[in-house]
Amino acid sequence: MCLIAKNTKPFKSSILKNKLSHYDKTDPKNLKLPTFIEDIDEELLYDLIPHFVEKYRAKQYKLKNREELEDEKDWNDLEILLLVKFYKNHWSFMIDDEYDFFPHFVFTYNIEPLKKEIDKLISYLHDRITVDDTKDELENRFKYSSLEVTYLLHYFVIAHPDYKEKE
Repeated sequence: MCLIAKNTKPFKSSILKNKLSHYDKTDPKNLKLPTFIEDIDEELLYDLIPHFVEKYRAKQYKLKNREELEDEKDWNDLEILLLVKFYKNHWSFMIDDEYDFFPHFVFTYNIEPLKKEIDKLISYLHDRITVDDTKDELENRFKYSSLEVTYLLHYFVIAHPDYKEKE
């Protein structure tokens, strides 16, 4: 025998009442960065971008394929978090010689797939980074691939309002 109740209200826990809401780990606004990065002077942050661009250029990533870039884990937490802060601020920049800067495969991506790759990174950082992390701790952790940096830098370039694809 089966008993079926009709016209009953769903169970509501008093503990969970008004607590259920959507929390998006991929939204950079929800990412809590260490205080010294959150409070960084905008001019200083903008002045750091050429440093990252030169590091990328010096490593000759243009000559590597996707798998090689994914295997190279030579970007530390501090560098990634500074780039993410740039992303969190919704900034972009231009690289004049982008076709001589990025590996060829990156030009197959438009902004939507790049955003998905960056969302994965933001979600990963959300679970890994704390506001109490120090600069020294972040500098000494090398966990991020050159591929992730490629995605971030290319996103900054194609998100620029003056960006035009080469035909």
